[in-house]
Amino acid sequence: MALPEDIIAKVRRDFSEDEEISILQMLSEYQQLQPEQSARILRCIVFLAHGSFDKFAEAVKLAQLDWRDLIVSAEYDGWSGEEHHVRNFNTPFVA
Repeated sequence: MALPEDIIAKVRRDFSEDEEISILQMLSEYQQLQPEQSARILRCIVFLAHGSFDKFAEAVKLAQLDWRDLIVSAEYDGWSGEEHHVRNFNTPFVA
């Protein structure tokens, strides 16, 4: 299964050329290992990375532990107790 084009484009914008290849490979491997996970999870991972390889690795670990926590971290404004849904990664990244 190929990665969605919007995710590939976002990785290319956010990461260096050297990191881009590794990031795309890891996302592809994650997608193969977790086929029930949607592109939403991959978008959350890339968003939380903010162009940092280390943050990317942390987001992947969070997805592996509990994908629901990953979604809350990426799509909501925080863990304040009164979270507000501010992003929806069911939809593609905008260029």
